[in-house]
Amino acid sequence: MNQEIVWTLKTLILPPGILVIIGLLGFILARRFIGKLLLLITLAALYLFSTPYLSKQLMGSLEIVAALTDAQIQSSKAQAIVVLGAGRREAAPEYGGADTVNSLHLERLRYAAWLSKKSRLPLITSGGTPRSNGPSEATMARDVLEKEFGATVLFAEEQSRTTRDQALILKDLLEKRGIRKILLVTHAWHMLRSLDVFEAAGIEVTPAPTAFAHTRSSNDTYFDWLPTAKAFYDSYFALHEHLGRVWYRLLE
Repeated sequence: MNQEIVWTLKTLILPPGILVIIGLLGFILARRFIGKLLLLITLAALYLFSTPYLSKQLMGSLEIVAALTDAQIQSSKAQAIVVLGAGRREAAPEYGGADTVNSLHLERLRYAAWLSKKSRLPLITSGGTPRSNGPSEATMARDVLEKEFGATVLFAEEQSRTTRDQALILKDLLEKRGIRKILLVTHAWHMLRSLDVFEAAGIEVTPAPTAFAHTRSSNDTYFDWLPTAKAFYDSYFALHEHLGRVWYRLLE
């Protein structure tokens, strides 16, 4: 399927897009019972997705791979660290109008640089140019790692447009360099989907999740039921990951 169509469908299916559609239908049919029900569903979903309680439950179902310990890092048989792209900021004025990595991408790069220093393993950046004419995400990531973090980047994979692409393309590139096992760096909530496709591609992976969105605590308070922008943001990414895993299974 065309990548632009996929992006459009994703925007419409995930909140807030789907909530806007349901709300508009409810407004149009407001004089009927179904219209009132749709408006109620819209408001209820908007509230629930905005609560820290629900966002933590959604993230908790994804963030089940624990962070690496020092012992695991030192005993790993990995030969390189792969860090996945996460997006860009286009035409950043503070960088002379050049494209640069976004905040999500930078979180992954910071941990990858720290992990490389601790393990003494080289880095591999991955990510193409989805919906952009600028430099690839992998190229921008390599520049940040080398010029700002002083890390060593073995190579940059610049053709992929999705996580699934990254696994399939990296498979051949890793084999050509005799790399059989990697440490895989991505967000904790993105790790399960990444493992799905990397393991399906036949790549031996030790997951190295970073930037956990939730903490495992049973001490819920009434603050967890107060809506926040941060909770809605986390709910969006959690739903995006669950939808992505279902989509990849349909492609198999």
